[in-house]
Amino acid sequence: MSRFTTFFAPAERAAQSVVLRQREALEQSKTTRLVDAVPQIIMVLNAQRQLVYCNLALLQMLNLDSMDIILGRRPGEILSCIHANRLPGGCGTSEFCTKCGAVQAIISSLNGHRDIQECHLLRSVNGRIEALDLSVSATPFPLDSESFTVFCVTDVSHEKRRRALERTFFHDILNHAGGLRGLLGLLAEDAPETMRDELNLAHTQFKYLVEEIISHKDIMAAESDELTPHFIQLNGDDVIKVMASTYSSHEAAAGKLIRAEPAEGDLSLHTDYNLLCRILGNMLKNALEATSPGEIVSISSKADQDAVVFSVRNPGVMPPDVQLQVFKRSFSTKGKDRGLGTFSMKLFAERYLGGEVSFTSHPDTGTTFTVRLPRHAACDLATT
Repeated sequence: MSRFTTFFAPAERAAQSVVLRQREALEQSKTTRLVDAVPQIIMVLNAQRQLVYCNLALLQMLNLDSMDIILGRRPGEILSCIHANRLPGGCGTSEFCTKCGAVQAIISSLNGHRDIQECHLLRSVNGRIEALDLSVSATPFPLDSESFTVFCVTDVSHEKRRRALERTFFHDILNHAGGLRGLLGLLAEDAPETMRDELNLAHTQFKYLVEEIISHKDIMAAESDELTPHFIQLNGDDVIKVMASTYSSHEAAAGKLIRAEPAEGDLSLHTDYNLLCRILGNMLKNALEATSPGEIVSISSKADQDAVVFSVRNPGVMPPDVQLQVFKRSFSTKGKDRGLGTFSMKLFAERYLGGEVSFTSHPDTGTTFTVRLPRHAACDLATT
């Protein structure tokens, strides 16, 4: 083994003869058949973090016919990391490597612990710098009294770029839409009587537009585990009165009545107000769209031991085949590329608020969607 200076991981390497022996042992164990069957990039590393086997996915990425040329190299050297050769010890030994998720995960694996990290890699390919965002996992794999690591690599660069673009898009469009809403509000205050109704209507429509944009922004953040709930003390009766009043002017409520039912019991709870309004708002919109002019949609809240239950009811009935698919992410009765409403109810309530969403639909009682929320939600639910 060679000895070199290191700022992080050990620099020592196994001799190439040892690497070849380890490769042969892996091939004889038939483990390689499983590795070759996986489409994800997989490297099997020895205790010195050197490649002793890889699957076809890595060879295809590197445009290689054989692993012979990369046998004994470390991941950063194989992937052309710009920091891999800063020191004679190679990948894992420079100061830059102390911040590398790949090296950290591999070291954890060699210490007996499976680890998953993000690795933000800068690589040089044919003189050009490329940035890769990788999700890497390292899993201990003992064989014949030797320690190996199964190192898996997934390129999530496109997903990272998409999320960054989404955040920029939502930020910009909310600024513009919010500014227009504010401007319309100011114009309505000073407008002649003949124009005031139209400007107030436009202001209301922009308010709903902003709410829709924020709702979609929150759904995407929630699915990516990037949403942080803000828990405050609320009263359920106050919430349903606000929701009934707000949605009475919604375009879907034309010719229909929203009735806030009398409160039942102690309706105090500790939850996220905006997420609760998103859930109830989706329930109300769906109920209004399923209701004919002249019919009533009711919203209610009641105490249930250590929880508060909110319900929205309409007189319509869902067909059995629709009921079986209600909470699926992309299912909708309203057409293609819809269906986030009921899915988002369940996502917000169950992943972030510690609650439960359900529904009943029967010819005698109509359709009722219910969200049951604990009075005291754990504030760390979103991180579990």
